[in-house]
Amino acid sequence: MRYQVLLSDADGTLFDFKAGEKNAIADTFTHFGIPVTEENVSLYHRVNDAQWKKLERGETTQQKLRLDRFVEFLILSGYEADAQQMCDFFVAKLGQQRILLPGAEDFCRRVSEKMPIYLITNGISAVQRSRFTDCVLTPYIQGLVISEEIGHAKPHPAMIFKAMEMAGVSDPSKAVVFGDSITADIAAANNAGVDSVLYTNGADAPQRHGAAYVAKGFEEALEVILSE
Repeated sequence: MRYQVLLSDADGTLFDFKAGEKNAIADTFTHFGIPVTEENVSLYHRVNDAQWKKLERGETTQQKLRLDRFVEFLILSGYEADAQQMCDFFVAKLGQQRILLPGAEDFCRRVSEKMPIYLITNGISAVQRSRFTDCVLTPYIQGLVISEEIGHAKPHPAMIFKAMEMAGVSDPSKAVVFGDSITADIAAANNAGVDSVLYTNGADAPQRHGAAYVAKGFEEALEVILSE
């Protein structure tokens, strides 16, 4: 095999994060008496996305991000609620979401027959650990590396190096990163000097994406990852 270990992102790559997040934020708004309107949901997404970009740039921490997005949302929306309670409720609800992208389970099964799979995720530790206590993907995943637990988030290469160490793979040419984010997954792979496969879920890849390979679907990804 060309590669000896797959380092895969979780949200947007294996999990349908948008669907799970939609459920969790709707439950959170309802619980705290905030109308579940398109305007409120869009505002939350804008605030949340900006916070995650700050994390990628090293301008905030995951712990701070978790609370700040709700503090900012409440300020901008004008609603009154306890931001910390909203944060805790949302994280708990998000940890219950295990919606997979179509084909993700078969993809993990087929890869795991040839090499170990380690997840490298910027996601919140409590959410990711909760998901994998009872998930159909768990039997196929060898290990989980979470940014909050090691102190560095993608695109920093530390998570990749940690996963390679856990897998017993020292040669960067024998590892490959699979992910949907150019600024996190692909940039981290480039920073670590390992190959990457950009997963676009049917879309065309943007120019200057930086990935070694592009896969619109799981079958295309398998062709690359399981190549001899």
